[in-house]
Amino acid sequence: MTTNSVILGTGSVIPEMRIPNSHFESHEFYDRSGVRIEKINAEILEKLQSITGIRERRYVPFDQDSIQIMTDTSRLAVDDAGLDVNELSGIIVAHNAGNMVPQTNAFHTVPNLAASLKNALNCTNHECFAYDVLFGCPGWLQGVIQAHQTIRCGDGRHILVAGLEVASRMLDPHDVDSMILADGCGACVVSKSDGDATGIVSYSTFSHGQDDNRIIYLGESNKKGVEGSCYFHMNGREVYKYATKWVPRVIKDALDKANVGIGEVDIFLFHQANAKMLCAIAKNLAEIYGVPEDTFAGKIPSTIEFLGNTSVATIPTMLDLIRREKLDRFRILDGQVSVMASVGAGMHCNALVYQF
Repeated sequence: MTTNSVILGTGSVIPEMRIPNSHFESHEFYDRSGVRIEKINAEILEKLQSITGIRERRYVPFDQDSIQIMTDTSRLAVDDAGLDVNELSGIIVAHNAGNMVPQTNAFHTVPNLAASLKNALNCTNHECFAYDVLFGCPGWLQGVIQAHQTIRCGDGRHILVAGLEVASRMLDPHDVDSMILADGCGACVVSKSDGDATGIVSYSTFSHGQDDNRIIYLGESNKKGVEGSCYFHMNGREVYKYATKWVPRVIKDALDKANVGIGEVDIFLFHQANAKMLCAIAKNLAEIYGVPEDTFAGKIPSTIEFLGNTSVATIPTMLDLIRREKLDRFRILDGQVSVMASVGAGMHCNALVYQF
């Protein structure tokens, strides 16, 4: 009898603070060499929206740390799975910078977030492991893959995987790219399923870490003299080139392992970096398979317009919204084949084939 893994429950929390593009109208923007960008901010914002599709994004209130949103999200996922927290075999938290401590401009990684989450959930089962994944934007998906591997090895039955992003505390107000990122949290419970044809079918992960290693990084503000050295930055052009080249390839690798054709996929849950990138990934994927671009028509949901780029929280949040029929006309139906794919700092990318 084969052992497979299914997503038994999901949950997500979207922060209440709405940050429209107009929020940035009074900012002073500088390029990476420290030279002020002289364009009118209205022009900068218009270009941002035309490329990324972002109209607004959400931030966690600045008087809160990262633990609350992570705990609330995880409770929703565990409850949706119909479990008690002490039935969990493991807790995996994917994130980028630990717990954001209010009023300090600091983030803490000790104790690790999974241990903090276990404590907040009052999970007293000492056999439930709790560890973090630092894998950039693809971190949550990699956590799901690791949960599946653990279950297949016989070392767990129910594993909570949370994807947390509180990027608002790492944003350089003088960097145009900082307007892209946002906060959020999504989670799921990956559970053992004996002899069931549904669930995780296959997966693939690529890690490069070569010339691409520093195209997304933390560093000093673009404006000289601003205190701090942990502001988010990226080389948008290079990120775009990496993502549009390698995401289609990692998707094909995962589909080939599953012996599933591109036309058999009913829905694609892609990392939401920007709208233009989503279109380019679909175009390049169509070229690889020699199919028309309209093969993907109506199959690629988008949340970036109203949530921004929430990094590791993107796919689990989107999945939960669709499961709850809160994202446009998209629905999850039994038997549907999905592909989840992400890309981010490292550079890394991954893809997972899942049948509902």
